[in-house]
Amino acid sequence: MTDQMKKSLQFVTKFYTPGILHPDSSFIMKDIPFWKRRAVAASIIGTALVATAAVTTYFALNPTDSKYEIPAKEEVQEAPIDTIQETPEAEEVKKMVFEDAELSDVVKAIEKEYSVKIEGSTEGQPRLTLSYHGTAEDLVATINDLLGTNLTITKK
Repeated sequence: MTDQMKKSLQFVTKFYTPGILHPDSSFIMKDIPFWKRRAVAASIIGTALVATAAVTTYFALNPTDSKYEIPAKEEVQEAPIDTIQETPEAEEVKKMVFEDAELSDVVKAIEKEYSVKIEGSTEGQPRLTLSYHGTAEDLVATINDLLGTNLTITKK
């Protein structure tokens, strides 16, 4: 044992009192009668209420205190909207789920969902299980990475 451990053990054995950590004996106000404990709790609650009332009264009587003044609301003019730019469907974020689907079926579903045209080789008809939430470009790039294909998107 190290010297530090020996010192710690000597300290514990010197000051140890049996039952000191028992839940019934460790309550702070255990030796105080029940009716006095209620009085202490009531006085704490009363003090909190009086302090709350004092703070509320102060702020009610001093509403123009510069530290707590609410700034005046400014008039904001909205800029007229000249054009609304619509996001092409290929850039919309959508969720698609494929479960053991052939690549040709996956390509058809992407073309239908995102209104795009996908070109590239789907030879060998690999199967794909995928749950994807994103844009058409990201989905096709992920499929290219996973399957080693060379699919590209062209707008319809």
